Amino acid sequence: MNGLRKPRRPRPVSTNPMLLAMTRATLLTKPEIDATLEPVRAGFKALREGVANEGQWTHVVSVMNIADTIELQGVVRGARAHIQAAQLALAEIRMRAMASGHWKPTALYYQELDNIDAGVDLFAFQLSQLSHGEYWRALDRAIAEVRSSGGTVQIHPAGYQLSIEGA
Repeated sequence: MNGLRKPRRPRPVSTNPMLLAMTRATLLTKPEIDATLEPVRAGFKALREGVANEGQWTHVVSVMNIADTIELQGVVRGARAHIQAAQLALAEIRMRAMASGHWKPTALYYQELDNIDAGVDLFAFQLSQLSHGEYWRALDRAIAEVRSSGGTVQIHPAGYQLSIEGA
């Protein structure tokens, strides 16, 4: 070795570690859950009506990716098959919508509607069971998985909503 080391990178230090620990351990509040679900429910409504744009579809895909990550973390378990069915339905919707080379809203089949509706409901249930720390850990892992597969990640200024779209 040449004796050169990377310089030390300091980590952020909390001025109040007890408050930080308590915040990470507390469950998400109803307003936080509602703020997270609002764009997702709006996106699902647009999908259901056959008028969704790509951004609205992306919101729904994002929560299914996050829901799958929550399931894999083991915090809330037992819904993986339903989440994967919703992910598959969303992938099929994207294929139909992008058939012309650019996004064109498409009608959904009944089974797709049912699968996505179940997936959104399961995500809402997961949120009601998670602490702040678990939720942010799931977000970080979902972001890493999407980036590692070549997807794009857009963090919205609203804070709790994240758009994740796979490659």
